[in-house]
Amino acid sequence: MSVGGSLALVLGVPGGTWLGQHAGWPVPFLVVGALAIPSFIVIATVLPTSRPEAGHAVRGVVPDTRRFAVVLTVTGLTVTGVFAGYTYISTFVVDEAGFSESSVSTLLLVLGITGIVGVAVYGRLLDRFPRATLTLPVTTQAVALLGLSAAGESQTLAVIMIVFLGASLGPIFMATQSQVMHFAPGRTETAIAANGAAYNLGVAAGALAGSLLLPLIGVRGTFLVGGLMTAAALLLLLEEQLLSLGRKERCTDTLEKAQGRHETDSLSQG
Repeated sequence: MSVGGSLALVLGVPGGTWLGQHAGWPVPFLVVGALAIPSFIVIATVLPTSRPEAGHAVRGVVPDTRRFAVVLTVTGLTVTGVFAGYTYISTFVVDEAGFSESSVSTLLLVLGITGIVGVAVYGRLLDRFPRATLTLPVTTQAVALLGLSAAGESQTLAVIMIVFLGASLGPIFMATQSQVMHFAPGRTETAIAANGAAYNLGVAAGALAGSLLLPLIGVRGTFLVGGLMTAAALLLLLEEQLLSLGRKERCTDTLEKAQGRHETDSLSQG
């Protein structure tokens, strides 16, 4: 599913940009609407039906309301942050980085390809390193957004930061989907729907925030605000991880003390 979303960035965003430039902005929307019709027919006729409670993953592996809320917050902050700037990426690469308008589709293609690569790489590591596969792409997204804001006039740096940004978008959502299923305090399909809602709300909120900020602080300012929001999500993740490690150490100490008392009692009885 994550690869499909990243593939849409590879084909849809640059393709829609190119089509809009050559045929007017309404045409890409008409094409997307037309493509949705066969998708709807396939889903309605082919997708199997099943009772959710019959699945083995109906409940979270380790239900934890606090950690579930943290992951949802990270989703909302990172998506709002990235779309505050990414919504105006075309304006940025032309007006700030100095690329030609004809280069926009190519740069978006690069962003999409790195997204697919990122999903493929992180997907193989997701179960083995669940914390790192969320923390690392959040970190690279913050670096990318802040880097574009700070030195976006350099075309070389802009391309590097766009690669970082592309390698972050898909993996972040994939990792949060995995974690909400892990920590779901209730049913996992509800948890997934909540994370999807946080994502879509972030897209709308980010685009709205960008539109309000653009006339006030310019396009580079929208990337700065997005980077700061992503940095806040990173700090929240790191704080949660430190708290979890602290609880784990306390549990380990308690277990070791209990085992020590048990051994002492056994020796005394002996």
